[in-house]
Amino acid sequence: MSLRGVFFPWRLFWNFFVTLVVLLNVMALLALAIASYVIDFSFYTTEPLIVLGLFFVLSLIGAFWFSYRFSKPLQRVILKALRMANKKQFGGDLEIDEILFEEPGEYFELEVALDKIRKKMKKRRLQLAHEREEFQALIGTLGDGIVTVTPDLKLRFMNAKFAAQFLGREMVAPGGDAIALSNVFREPEILELFTKTFATGEMHSKRLKLLSKMDHSFRFYSLTVSPLREERDRAMYGVLALFHDITDLKLAEQIRMEFVENASHELRTPLTSVKGFVETIKEDIGAGRTEQVPHFLGIVSKNVDRLNDLVNDMLTLSALENGSGLKKEIIFPEELSQDLIERMASLASEKQVVIHLRTEAQAFSADPGKVEQVLQNLLGNAIKYVQSKGRIEVRWEETLDAVLLKVIDNGPGIGESHLSRLFERFYRIDKSRTRDVGGTGLGLAIVKHIMQNHGGSVAVKSELGRGSEFVCIFPK
Repeated sequence: MSLRGVFFPWRLFWNFFVTLVVLLNVMALLALAIASYVIDFSFYTTEPLIVLGLFFVLSLIGAFWFSYRFSKPLQRVILKALRMANKKQFGGDLEIDEILFEEPGEYFELEVALDKIRKKMKKRRLQLAHEREEFQALIGTLGDGIVTVTPDLKLRFMNAKFAAQFLGREMVAPGGDAIALSNVFREPEILELFTKTFATGEMHSKRLKLLSKMDHSFRFYSLTVSPLREERDRAMYGVLALFHDITDLKLAEQIRMEFVENASHELRTPLTSVKGFVETIKEDIGAGRTEQVPHFLGIVSKNVDRLNDLVNDMLTLSALENGSGLKKEIIFPEELSQDLIERMASLASEKQVVIHLRTEAQAFSADPGKVEQVLQNLLGNAIKYVQSKGRIEVRWEETLDAVLLKVIDNGPGIGESHLSRLFERFYRIDKSRTRDVGGTGLGLAIVKHIMQNHGGSVAVKSELGRGSEFVCIFPK
């Protein structure tokens, strides 16, 4: 059955039809009654009754035709309104446009008005669809959790990031009831912040530490709660909360603070020594005691060298972090390693440490100065910490897509608790022992950044009492 037959205004038709039939026949009866009184003929004779019967039949036909003629144009208006109300169910724009091509009827002005409304609604609907797509794309790309909350403190809308961070699977089941804010957060300061925003109608923010269900770890968030208002009367109908993850910023801030603290401590120690011995030298020279001056000057020189090494390492590390360019060349691992081992032979001989070199890798492209610095730092650390008469092996290996540098020693090893932080700046396993063997505490950090600049990586394997193995991977 067509839409025209289904949505013909039969109720209006029958109401109009019955009204016309009753009205016409009542008027006919009244006319005959008045005529019988004026003309003085008998109302109950055969002729008047025949006339009434014929008139009744004609009134049915006339009322039917007039009612249909009156209701038919309204059918087009009803179809247009129904299609505007539910476009998917009652057809698209083509059917509506075909109706407009019909001849103008009694309701033509109403049809024109409806068509103008339809065009405006279509334009507005398209605009809303675009805005919805843009909003969903924006919300989807945001790395922050977003949620809107109703005045009764229930979640109304949330993005995927918020759900992943704070909701369990059972809480985001489709078709479930609205989730209460108190079921998501147990922290009183969060509930207080939402309540305060509803009470004052102003934006409030707070930094706090929350458990993230993405990795089941505590992370730092900057929570901002803003009121949502109606456009006309500006009445609040909810609030929008933004959970901005600032864990990385906190970590960077912590690293910066530790760096400043460690750098200050590393600089203060030799400076204090230099200042103390300089004052002592001044007093001894003023008192005519010069026999200890050469010894004191030697200590001062040693501490100045330590300061110079520390400053140079800090500048090197800063340049590496800023992405200083690499000057890549074809280097030969055996030749580079042999030259460096010969230069460090005197340092190794003091502890009677034996260094073995084994090369199983061909020449590859890298920055020779940086590669030499990596090997020098790793080899220097191994010599410092290995026991007397220890053994160190420098091994070059090759795979299909990388060249591996391994520095292996039989020293005291490193505890598992230190391995994850070993390449941090100024990190020391045993500070008292490190002071004795020297070093700036930046060597392994420099190694890590050099490997990163080459697109490679560095790792360590170690156990207490079983030595250590540092592995550097240079991509081909």
